[in-house]
Amino acid sequence: MTRPGRLRDRGFTLVEAMIVMVLAGVVTLGLMTFYFTSQATWLDASSKALAQRDATMIIQVMGSEVREAASASLSDCSGRLVLYRDPGGTQPYRTFFLNPVDSLVHKGIACGSDEGPIVSSLVEEFSMTISGSPPVLKLTRLRVRSATGERVEMSSSFAMYNAP
Repeated sequence: MTRPGRLRDRGFTLVEAMIVMVLAGVVTLGLMTFYFTSQATWLDASSKALAQRDATMIIQVMGSEVREAASASLSDCSGRLVLYRDPGGTQPYRTFFLNPVDSLVHKGIACGSDEGPIVSSLVEEFSMTISGSPPVLKLTRLRVRSATGERVEMSSSFAMYNAP
């Protein structure tokens, strides 16, 4: 003969099982939310870091070429930056320009050539000025957009060491 009180001590009731399931669901939902938020934050940050790296690469490539130039012009070749080895500006050897077709900064040899883009990040703005004696090229604004839409802005100045 079994006693009714003893049967109640064995196993879980339906209410207890439902409470455990609801609590486990809440904890799982919280962990999933935390994971997806962390992943989105990491993707945004790494995308912005890649855009910053690309903007820095554009500045480094331009800087090394500008330092070797004797003179430069912004008006020749449809708004391209044209670098010359000679002080008189008759022998163009390197150009930099923002290609409106693909929104990338390209480089070329002389005025009519295009060696392709320097980096793969989209560039929204690429503006320069030349002033002073000896000439200083100022990259007044370089705005690069990351894959997630974040904008990275940089500027720089380059001295032409070979200027007369």
